[in-house]
Amino acid sequence: MRCTRTTLAVLLLSIACVHAQGTAASTSDVRTIEAFKQRINQYALLHRRLEAGIPKLADDADPPAIEQHQRRLGQLMMSNRKGAKRGDVFTPDAERLFRRLLAQVFSGPEGARLKATIMDENPSVMRLAVNARYPEQVPFSTMPPQVLAMLPRLPEEIEYRFIGNQLILLDIHAHTIVDYLDNALPK
Repeated sequence: MRCTRTTLAVLLLSIACVHAQGTAASTSDVRTIEAFKQRINQYALLHRRLEAGIPKLADDADPPAIEQHQRRLGQLMMSNRKGAKRGDVFTPDAERLFRRLLAQVFSGPEGARLKATIMDENPSVMRLAVNARYPEQVPFSTMPPQVLAMLPRLPEEIEYRFIGNQLILLDIHAHTIVDYLDNALPK
């Protein structure tokens, strides 16, 4: 069997999940993670291609210039992903796996404290849309390292964030929602 970098990364992630969870990752979980990573990497490639076509943001850019750059990139991403919808990245298999991984983190001994940290300045209910701009009035929720350690690593342009009990994939350069997972936080 020939191992690609992606396959090797997924296997290493599976080993990390096994270590963190104390259980074996199934072949199905490995395939689900690999497919998720392929979808998110395709998004990142499109992001990089489109961002390369607009003027580079200066290192000392002021807030209005940053917002203008975000909005321009966001418009390009939206026009190139016109048919994007919820579930394109978080497919049903990925949804089940992510919910299970998050349930394991939050059912642990520090689960209540971790959830409280996330919910500190997090609105409880918010209507989201794929390709929409991240709501200006909503501060970024804290992402505890225990949560990030359980989830697949993302390309540098994208971050995990919570809005209410929804886990979002946030394009940090375009300030837009790539996809989201409803009911990600266990009750």
